[in-house]
Amino acid sequence: MRADPKWQPQQIASVAAESLRVLRHLRDPESDSPFQGRGLVVGYVQSGKTANYTALAARAADAGYRIVIVLSGIHDSLRNQTQNRLERELTGHQADAPTAERGREWIRLTTPTEDFKEQDVRILQSSAPFLAVVKKHVAVLKKLDHWLNSARRYLDEMPVLIIDDEADQASINTKGNRPPDPTITEDDEADENLAPSRTNALIRSILSRAPKAAYVAYTATPFANIFINPSAVDRRVGEDLFPKDFVVQLPRPAGYTGTEELFGVSAQGREVLRVVPDEDVKALRAPRRRKSAEIVIEAGGQSLPTSLSDAVLSFCVAGGVRQLRPNLAGQSHTMLVHVSARTDDQERIAKTISEHIRLWRNAEELGQREPLEALLRAAWANLKVGMESPPDDADVVEQALSVLRRIVIVVLNSATGENLEYDEKPGRHLIAVGGNRLSRGLTLEGLTISYFLRTASMCDTLLQMARWYGFRRGYEDLIRVWTTDGIARWFSELAIVEQAMRDSIIALERAGRRPDQMAIRLRGHSDLLLTARNKSATAVTQQDSWSGEHPQTVLLPLSDSVKILENRTLIDESIQTLPRPQQRHGGLIIRDVAPEAVCAILRRYQTHDDIVAFRSYELADWIMSRSVLGELTDWTIFIASPEQGRRITIGNQNIGLVRRRRESSESIGILIDPRHEGVDLVDGPEAYKRENNTYDSDAMRAARPATQGLLLIYPLDPEPLGTEKADTVIALALSLPHTSDADAPWVVNEMVANG
Repeated sequence: MRADPKWQPQQIASVAAESLRVLRHLRDPESDSPFQGRGLVVGYVQSGKTANYTALAARAADAGYRIVIVLSGIHDSLRNQTQNRLERELTGHQADAPTAERGREWIRLTTPTEDFKEQDVRILQSSAPFLAVVKKHVAVLKKLDHWLNSARRYLDEMPVLIIDDEADQASINTKGNRPPDPTITEDDEADENLAPSRTNALIRSILSRAPKAAYVAYTATPFANIFINPSAVDRRVGEDLFPKDFVVQLPRPAGYTGTEELFGVSAQGREVLRVVPDEDVKALRAPRRRKSAEIVIEAGGQSLPTSLSDAVLSFCVAGGVRQLRPNLAGQSHTMLVHVSARTDDQERIAKTISEHIRLWRNAEELGQREPLEALLRAAWANLKVGMESPPDDADVVEQALSVLRRIVIVVLNSATGENLEYDEKPGRHLIAVGGNRLSRGLTLEGLTISYFLRTASMCDTLLQMARWYGFRRGYEDLIRVWTTDGIARWFSELAIVEQAMRDSIIALERAGRRPDQMAIRLRGHSDLLLTARNKSATAVTQQDSWSGEHPQTVLLPLSDSVKILENRTLIDESIQTLPRPQQRHGGLIIRDVAPEAVCAILRRYQTHDDIVAFRSYELADWIMSRSVLGELTDWTIFIASPEQGRRITIGNQNIGLVRRRRESSESIGILIDPRHEGVDLVDGPEAYKRENNTYDSDAMRAARPATQGLLLIYPLDPEPLGTEKADTVIALALSLPHTSDADAPWVVNEMVANG
């Protein structure tokens, strides 16, 4: 890692520390007793989970684990990518990798071009550690299971570590379990009907072959893993994969570009999300009532929908800017087009994009360069909005033309078999068109432009499709996402759902509890399932707790003028009844507010009908229930009031309006400015800055005493929201401490799905 310039020293230090933290949760491979360990590591989408489990594999081998099996997705492309990376960073088998220390060489059971194949079991007599990178495919797993069964005589002294990458995909049991009662005969007619799903059963069987085995699941979307029945057991393949021993939340890595950077306060000027018009969606999407219907586009110059044409032009411009930045010139650059799961649709879209690009290239060759330059200048004018120190317009257009001439289109699906080939062919400008193969695990290097219309009914599926998250150092400002209005709204709310889950996992660790002793709370979504129904049979609803969370109104009733006016009146009247505010931290701060006054505001506040993350009446009930127990008794109200921009009078106070833009019809993305969550803390927000100079709102909430709550009021400027019937749109948020109900023991198997 130190030899790779993309890894910063602090990132390497984090990988070292966090992999050691995971290792400490594993069973000791040198213990005398047999064991079957189960754990879960939760990261962020494209956040460096592979680096963590690579380091874990190295540490585990040092500790005494002899066989490391990495289950790497369900597609060859991801398995091959993972094998190559582990050979480069772990085993030293790649040509450009450091040579392994003599006597500490790994033995490969798989190669970059070949998945697992059975071989002579006597190979296990070697004292070296073994590595297998295996696709989660039934035929391959059967071979591995059969081979390990035939090698049982060697496995007594060979502890096995299974690392399950993207562990919520394919690994989850979606069927049943054979009853453990031994009186039921093996030829019972209903036996196979009761059996676990095949992939899940094979993973459990592989684990059972070794007397000492540990299973560590890795995923960014652990909803399905959390919902596994902790007591599930099958008489043939043993206990299920519930992470009974531990759940570890990896910290948000330095340099990571996530929801906060793309859709939060820092991205407000850039308008990262671009809403695709309904007519373009209809042109690209097959009618649902006819499963066999094809996407209605034909290969022809004018057939490409305008929004997709704009996205391709923006990709050219983004590539031009990258070429003008010394640290990015010559690196791979990618655009994602994810519209349909059907391979025929993907082929047709790719051909149409190719035809469109060919016409642009022909126009330049025929001397019609001026109209093409005009298109690129328009795309650049949109892309550079909010960009600090943009390069010269003429230079960008010239470089964009060179990108246009070199674009390569790759179709990634089961039919084409194509791969991205970043290592073999570096520095290309790729438009990757695909579906499920683009949805998980596969890293899209240099991703700037995404055109994303794919719908999903589950939170975990939708989050995994968001390939624009990840390490985007040096080009965060170039990321743009074209999508539908509905998907844009979902992502705004999902950011809050996801953060609540992570906070709950951290609370579990701090309480020193195992996952089978204390539930991990997951906040439900109105339109989206957290995961597939057949993966969440154990989910039950429990009373809400917002311990350690920051609920906020990311959806606003912008089309309801009555609600907007009522909320404006509410805040106007409330401020006049509260203690006199003081100017501080870019706003007005009101201290020593009773919980009853805060709850009165929450109960009167009119929310959007579809909001999930900020259910004001339920929040008020919860606050009062905690205050009776001596928590959340001391409140501060902060009214954001920037010095620049328009000003109005609310509650006899002259207040500046906060600017937020619509991300979709009624969503504003992330509302809270992270620094505001520390305005009432003793040392203020400046004490909670990260190394990159951003504010760590998670640390602020963790530092908050259980008695101390913060209500944030944002009077928004109606002009960028397209709402002119009032002089402001009131948005609310809360910053909440960790309260005792987060650490209370829960009944085993009662996992929270909707509260």
